[in-house]
Amino acid sequence: MLETIGVSYGTLMLLGLKDARVLDMPTTAHFLVGENCVYSCKFCAQARTSDCSHNMLSRITWPQTPWEQVEASLAGAIGSGELKRVCLQVVDAPGSTSAALAFVRKIRAAGCLIPLSVCVTPTSVSRVRLLLEAGASTVGLPIDVASDGLHRQIKGRGFSEAWEVLEEASQLWPGKISTHFIAGLGETEEEITRCIAKACDLGIRVGLFAFTPVKGTQMENAPAPSPASYRRIQIAAYCLSNGGSLDLFEFQDGRIVRIRISDPELKAGIEKGIPFQTSGCTYCNRPYYNERPGQVPMNYPRPLTAPEARDCISESRLDLS
Repeated sequence: MLETIGVSYGTLMLLGLKDARVLDMPTTAHFLVGENCVYSCKFCAQARTSDCSHNMLSRITWPQTPWEQVEASLAGAIGSGELKRVCLQVVDAPGSTSAALAFVRKIRAAGCLIPLSVCVTPTSVSRVRLLLEAGASTVGLPIDVASDGLHRQIKGRGFSEAWEVLEEASQLWPGKISTHFIAGLGETEEEITRCIAKACDLGIRVGLFAFTPVKGTQMENAPAPSPASYRRIQIAAYCLSNGGSLDLFEFQDGRIVRIRISDPELKAGIEKGIPFQTSGCTYCNRPYYNERPGQVPMNYPRPLTAPEARDCISESRLDLS
């Protein structure tokens, strides 16, 4: 039985279950199952070593909400066209896989045909199979830390083991697997660029987050990435996700110093500011997931204006000739 479920605060507003002022409405409904993760990722509010509230993930609250309220509102948002996709975040805790499967089946049994993605720790290919068979459109397997040396230190698990699950899943279910990386956890720009390239070569959709220090986590005092560095990584991810290769890049002491771009479509996309919008799954804009209202977004939840795009490109201090 799925009696209650965690619902992100933005989703509650989208569904009409909370009334608050919002500058950009989410286009994906985000849900959360499980709490008190068995793992201890140092950046995560749900880690077993975290002192954060149990209804937090990143800097967002996910209040437990009766499923009956959610179900009725969800159908209305889908019918109106306001909602384009459903995303379920799964915290690795006892019973969370069963809850995730129940959620996916309930969504599909209600006749929901929009894309439905599930994000789970990359520990098991068999779990990916179960979720896809239950009705998930795609499964996200986040690597998070784009550095072999830092992965076990920050996440407590092996880097190569996570990649093995990701690679096998991408071969078994082409086009149905995604991953994401968190920039600013101590990796170099070159390390994260090479990880993004590897994922793209496997046909895996890549999402990008900026590390957000959250009070109560082990990394609460660690710095967020500089906007300049994040803009360079965003441009790199955009190029690699749209047919570019590592041959285009020049690195110096781990930093991206140049991307040789001759493709006019890539250049046009960068000039429009597309790399600086939220990346990852289709219709996912995640307003304020990485920053607070009033700040210049690390990931814009909407198309950029021409001045905003120029500012972001300038901020990158990158040679794109």
